[in-house]
Amino acid sequence: MFSPPPGPRLRLGFAGAKGCPEPHLSVDGMTPAGPNLSHWPGNRTPRVWKADLSTGIALRFARAPEAEREAFLGDVQVVLNDHYDTDGFGALLAVQQPEFAFAREELLLASAGVGDFGTWHSWRAFAVDRIVAGLARPESPIASVFRGIDDPDALTLARYEWLLENAAAVLDRPGQFTAIYAAEMARVQQEITAGLAGAVDRTRHAELGFAVVASRGPRHRMTLNTLAAAFRVLHVQHDGDGTRFRFHDRTETWFELVTLQPLPRRDLRPLAARLATLEPANGGASWNADPPEAPIPELYFGEPSAQAYGQLTRNLRPSSLPVERVVAEFLTFFSAPASGPGVR
Repeated sequence: MFSPPPGPRLRLGFAGAKGCPEPHLSVDGMTPAGPNLSHWPGNRTPRVWKADLSTGIALRFARAPEAEREAFLGDVQVVLNDHYDTDGFGALLAVQQPEFAFAREELLLASAGVGDFGTWHSWRAFAVDRIVAGLARPESPIASVFRGIDDPDALTLARYEWLLENAAAVLDRPGQFTAIYAAEMARVQQEITAGLAGAVDRTRHAELGFAVVASRGPRHRMTLNTLAAAFRVLHVQHDGDGTRFRFHDRTETWFELVTLQPLPRRDLRPLAARLATLEPANGGASWNADPPEAPIPELYFGEPSAQAYGQLTRNLRPSSLPVERVVAEFLTFFSAPASGPGVR
């Protein structure tokens, strides 16, 4: 087990639904006031430390001269996040245990990229991200540590505390947590391998940042993102009872990035309305779209429902529209000048 150095400069906290009244440094997420190290839209990160991922920002902060760090922090005594994910873990680790984080920088960045961007980097990065996500689930070998913690904020803080105290176990020896990630990893690896061998049809329109990925049956979101090589992804899913359509903007277009420059988002709701004129609602199914400020906005034909962030939870239905017509509508929409607000 890794033992952090004594006397960390900042005490770990969490800002959930109730926020945090103490002066604090927020990382990855973004509380309303105070110093902030984040790639979220509207962040207050100093330009000199900006990076594509909050983990990268925190690593740059940790490498800055002590005087600059102290001036930035002021009288802050607490470091926290306002949600739970791998990029948050990496950012907290870089702030609290910088030397340990520096020695594992590549893995921390790749793992955060798996979680935030939903793309394949390596088996170890995938494993770390899924270990973080599944730490308290029943299949986790340490699930008992969190048993009886019913308050969501308390559970998040307990998981972050465990991760910071046991960072070496997760980053250096992820194989002991295979029950959390092995099945999903095998699926994604198989789908990507088969897709590269021709099991999916990929058509990329580079000038529009748009790709159409067609497959027989469903595909993991990470498979689609990895194979699409575009930030705008339309999945055409051929099933025995018909063809289903689901488009999504990848999260890279929501975060504030430094090295990547995807095209600005478009409000997908006018396109959904256009498709609805071609295929009116029938039997509870219709063309629907999320607003552009959603982290991963979708446009799909199916039952209207709220989106569960990062999850493919919506019930799609077979569409009567030909694939060629749907793709043509997307191409026309993305080729036309934007008439509504875009969101980076």
